[in-house]
Amino acid sequence: MTIYWDVLLGCLVLAIIFFLIGDILDGVLDGFFHPLLLFGTLAVLSGTGILLTKYTSLPAGIVLGFGFALGVITYILIYNFLIVPLSRAESSNAYSAKEYQGRIAEVITSIPAHGYGEVLIGSATGSRSETARSFDNIDIISGKRVFIVEVDKEGVCHVSPMEDDFK
Repeated sequence: MTIYWDVLLGCLVLAIIFFLIGDILDGVLDGFFHPLLLFGTLAVLSGTGILLTKYTSLPAGIVLGFGFALGVITYILIYNFLIVPLSRAESSNAYSAKEYQGRIAEVITSIPAHGYGEVLIGSATGSRSETARSFDNIDIISGKRVFIVEVDKEGVCHVSPMEDDFK
């Protein structure tokens, strides 16, 4: 039983240390092996060992085997139903500036004919402001609705006023 307690406390300490310095090792340990999951698996194994040893009269080998099986099942379930979906959600929230091409925006900082300003691009998930230039090399004042003609490699939106705003 002492070994189970030692493993449980060791996992707790290692999990806290890895949580604090995990960003340093980010990318090195990608894939199916995830240290925090490993510590969690060992914690489930040791917790199961503590409970079964204390409340049953099962032999030590069976207790260890049952704890190991439960730990592996926990690892696989958490990896497949928590880690994988969260990593996919994380990467799907990234915006590509190219997605703004063809959208309507509003000028929030006036755009000089040969300079930069700022536009506000609305969407269902919120609004974003982006740097903008005039596509037609004309002044565009704040508050005007514009059409995003293109987005260059630096992520600057080249905009043109809506047709009803041409003078």
